Amino acid sequence: MDLEALLILLQPWLRPFLAFAFFTFVRYFYRAVLLRVLHRFNDKASFEYGEDLLNAFERPVHFFLFIFAIYAALNCSPLTFIADHPSIDQLLRSFFIICFIWGLYNLSDTTHGIAMKLLLKAGVEFDLALSNIISTTLRILLIILGFVMIAKEWNYDITGFIASLSIGSLAVALAAKDSLANVFGSLVIIIDKPFVIGDWISANGIEGTVEKITFRSTCLRTFPQELVYIPNSLLSNTAITNFSKREKRRLDFILGLTYDTTYQQMETFVNRLREYLKHHDGVYDDGITVNFQDFGGSSLDIRVVCYTKASAYATYMDVRQQINLDIMKMLEEEKLGCAFPSTSVYFETPLVQKQTITETAASETKAQV
Repeated sequence: MDLEALLILLQPWLRPFLAFAFFTFVRYFYRAVLLRVLHRFNDKASFEYGEDLLNAFERPVHFFLFIFAIYAALNCSPLTFIADHPSIDQLLRSFFIICFIWGLYNLSDTTHGIAMKLLLKAGVEFDLALSNIISTTLRILLIILGFVMIAKEWNYDITGFIASLSIGSLAVALAAKDSLANVFGSLVIIIDKPFVIGDWISANGIEGTVEKITFRSTCLRTFPQELVYIPNSLLSNTAITNFSKREKRRLDFILGLTYDTTYQQMETFVNRLREYLKHHDGVYDDGITVNFQDFGGSSLDIRVVCYTKASAYATYMDVRQQINLDIMKMLEEEKLGCAFPSTSVYFETPLVQKQTITETAASETKAQV
C-alpha cells in the first residue's frame, strides 16, 4: 500500500520528468551526433561560412535546449500556478534572445569569424591588430541591442532610458571629447588605411616603424629604438609619409671625373654607363638619366638618375652597392679617375725668389748693425 501510494503521488510528475528527459536526450543527440554530421556535411559541401556558424551557435543552442527542457517540464508539471504565470513565457523568450545574441557575439570576432570575411569581400582590408577595435565595437552594439530587446519583451518603457542615455552620452562626450576624437581617428585609420603594422612612416616630424595601433594612439618605434605614442586624432589630421608603400626608390648622385678626362673618354663613358643601367636587372629601364652636367670647381660632373626596383631598404642598398662596384670597374677599364675637392694656390712672386730677397734684406740689416 505504501508503494501504491508513492506511485500515485509521483504519477503527476511522470510527464514533466519524461519531458525533461526527452529534451535532455535531444541536447545529447545535438552535441554528440547532429553537430558531427553537420561538420562533415560542411566539409564535403565546402560552405564558406558553415564552420563559423556551427562553432558560433554550438554552445548557445546547447544552453537553450537545457532552458527549453526546464520550460517543457514546468508546463507538464502539476505546479499550475508557476506554469500558467505569464513571466514563464517571457523568460523563455528572453533566454532565446540571449542565446541568439550570444551566437552573433561569437560571429563578431573579426580575427577569424564571418565579419572578417564579409569585410574583406566588401573591399575593406585592415591589419589584424585593428580587428580588435571593430570586434569590440560590434560586440558593444550587440549587447545594447540584446538589452533593448529584452527590456521590450518585459514591457519596460525604454524611451526614458534612451533619453537619459542620450543626455548622459552628451555629458560623457563633452568630458571626453579628446578621447572620442582619438577613437574616430582610429576609425579613419581603419577605413583610409594609410599604414599598417610594420610600415615605415613619417608623421608629425616623427619617423619610425609602426608597432601597435589602439583606440587611443599609434605606437612608433624610431630608428634610435625609442617608442613614440602619437594620438590617432593627430594622425588623422596630419600628413603621413609611408615609405613602405613605394614600389621603387630613386637613385640620384653626381659622379665627378678629373679634369684630365678627354672629350672622347667622357662621351664613351657616359654612353656606356647609360646602356649599363638600361640593361640592369634591378633598375627600371624608363626614367634613366646619365648626362655630363657641369664643369665643377674641381671635377667634371656627371649626373646619374634612375629608379631601382627594390622597395625594401636592405635590397635597395644591395642594388646601389652593385651599381657602384660596376661603375668603379668601368672607370678602371676606361682609365678614368674620380676627382676630389682640391684648391690651387698661385703666388705672384715665386717662393724661391721671395726667399732670396728675404735673405738679402736680412744680411743688409745685420751689416748696418
